[in-house]
Amino acid sequence: MGGCQVRRTSKMTLAFAFGVALLVPPRLARADRNDLRLINLCDMSGGGGCPWVARSGPPTPVILDAQAPSRFRSLMSELGTVIAPRLQTPADTLGFAGFQFSAELGMTEISRDKSFWNGVEGVDPGNTAARPDAWLTTMGLFVRKGMWFPIPALEWGAGAVNVLQSGMWAVQGYVKLAIQEGFHDWALPSAAVRAGFSQLVGTDQVTLTVSSIDVLLSKAFGLAGTARVEPFAGWNYLFIDARSGVIDGTPGCDAVLLQQTSPTDVQGLSRLPLSCRKDQAGTWGDLYANFTFPEQNVITRSRFYGGLKLKLAMLFVVGQFAIATAGRSRDGRATTDPGRDGSGTQRSVSVSAGFDF
Repeated sequence: MGGCQVRRTSKMTLAFAFGVALLVPPRLARADRNDLRLINLCDMSGGGGCPWVARSGPPTPVILDAQAPSRFRSLMSELGTVIAPRLQTPADTLGFAGFQFSAELGMTEISRDKSFWNGVEGVDPGNTAARPDAWLTTMGLFVRKGMWFPIPALEWGAGAVNVLQSGMWAVQGYVKLAIQEGFHDWALPSAAVRAGFSQLVGTDQVTLTVSSIDVLLSKAFGLAGTARVEPFAGWNYLFIDARSGVIDGTPGCDAVLLQQTSPTDVQGLSRLPLSCRKDQAGTWGDLYANFTFPEQNVITRSRFYGGLKLKLAMLFVVGQFAIATAGRSRDGRATTDPGRDGSGTQRSVSVSAGFDF
């Protein structure tokens, strides 16, 4: 009997992995409108390229303006909320033999008109009139499994979601411990605590990890003897850890081409892009335009959520609404001009459907 259960679980896990592979489309080597492009956080509306990049001297040092850490922190705060661990379960676990497979769709509000959302491909750094969509959409697959080891009333989940119109994915997982469950005839609701993580992949602009802890309550009700309805609600605390990748301050200039161009080659100099400094021809000076945003403390956000799960036989559907309060954290490491989280209040709606076995 146990061997059959193991084989059954293995088959479902393989089916989940195959489904994730099907969701990942073949991609050309190009960025989409919601992919990160952090050099856009530099205001280039005045023309002449990014003013952070010095235009004198043999090297090309980069000096960020005072607001750059805050723009970076605010963007990471809102993007971190978009990819934060999924919450779409009631407090009751699936049981030690239970297994769940689901497809999920989510939409999260962003502060599209704020300057820190210039940091995506869909915004022209020289003309920031074009803005991202007001809501970012994610789609993905998730698998959940009830466990009895190492302690009873345990459940884990894992999955991946794609930020649509980008090559970015968030690999996610969680573990949930039910404190009180199964006593549906009591007036007391079920209760659980949960910890989760989400890791952004598919971009070299940043390393973004979101961890979370939450508490949730739910109550199951029978419906006409054939279905079960479980409203649930809870509170979630997010820890968003963002580390800048290496950013090219002069993306229009090929450092190798510049180094291979002789300063005496008039025709070669004329063919160089305008973003290249011709006085650096024959040198690697353009490499000094590579920079990273300053490392900052972990960003914290609070999120409240509520939803409803409807189950009929093995089929289920979950709808959920969540609201993350505006960011207020600041970087405690900086002695001057600390990065401040200027993120706004973010609402999100999500729906998932699948099978409980």
